[in-house]
Amino acid sequence: MSDLAIVEPAAYLNNAAEGWPRAPGVSQAVRQALEDWRHAAGRSAGEEEDPIEQVRRTLADWLGVSDPARIVFAGSATLALNLAILGLPPERFRRVLTTVTEHNSVLRPLLDAVTRCQGQIQLVDLDPSGVLDREAFERALEQKPTLVALNHVSNVTGQINPIEPLLEAARSAGAVTLLDASQSVGYLSLRPEQWPLDLMAFGGQKGLHGPPGVGVLYVSPRIELQPLYSGGSGVHSELLRQPPQMPLRLEAGTANTPALLGLQAAVRWQAGQAESFRARAAETAERLRQGLEQIPGVRIFSPPGPRVGVISFCLPGWESAEAAWVLRRSFGVVCRAGLHCAPLMHKALGSFPGGTIRFSISGFTRPEEVEAALDAVRRMAR
Repeated sequence: MSDLAIVEPAAYLNNAAEGWPRAPGVSQAVRQALEDWRHAAGRSAGEEEDPIEQVRRTLADWLGVSDPARIVFAGSATLALNLAILGLPPERFRRVLTTVTEHNSVLRPLLDAVTRCQGQIQLVDLDPSGVLDREAFERALEQKPTLVALNHVSNVTGQINPIEPLLEAARSAGAVTLLDASQSVGYLSLRPEQWPLDLMAFGGQKGLHGPPGVGVLYVSPRIELQPLYSGGSGVHSELLRQPPQMPLRLEAGTANTPALLGLQAAVRWQAGQAESFRARAAETAERLRQGLEQIPGVRIFSPPGPRVGVISFCLPGWESAEAAWVLRRSFGVVCRAGLHCAPLMHKALGSFPGGTIRFSISGFTRPEEVEAALDAVRRMAR
């Protein structure tokens, strides 16, 4: 089978894993950073300004964060979430509330911390319609959780959780609040200082269409995290411990300057194109969903209601992994299949253990890509 020729890509529908194409200016920014010695952040004498601090200000302005020092850079969204969770004091893991919609990048560090601190974790399930059970969430808050971790958008179904009222209720219950914005960034407006939010993380390579290898963590002024690692910081080298001030206390080692400057280019493009980009994505996603609904036998797992352009489905007679392989090899449709690092969500949806086929679009997805994917699914369903 490995000797068969692979059909050239006709449709890229894997944006929930990695946004493609990159936003205009991203590749050029990365290349320039690799070719220009002046981008050695904080490691050259007499330089005009650390380029990483310029990127930090760009992110703070875009997110509406008044103090850029509250923006922390990490190597990925996963690392940013680990900084957020594992940097909290042990008492915050006494009673943790989270949901079945979470990605393993939240679930695994949470379970590690809760086990180590001998705490408890409670999961909020889906309601019969397939969306997060608001009533169960509110009942769980009566137990006064010490930490609440929420997914903004499911990477399996595209479902948008109503985070503002949920965060408000969690804050009122006395919990520290954490938002995983990995799937919402670039598709929904993020305003961490306007929300009852303590911690928020996302990566650069999905909805922002920036480069991989960079994650962003917002830390509110009411939270102090302990560093997970320490080392060179470029400044305050006289200290034998990691500098205590933000963001240095959570950043050590040489930054991935090319990726960060690529992220800055992506954010600047997004800031000028957000409204039209999101409108195109919403229109394309609706066309794709309607087309799939009209194919006999296709079972769609994405519930009705507010969502971004992520659609999970199964085909009768096909294992999801096999179907995705055929879609790519025979039809040139790039997608993803399996559990998508969200096993609890698939158990709640009834798609465990085989998972689903996942199509995920963006504002760059062209109508002809949607038609190519729908035609492939029709032929496979027959």
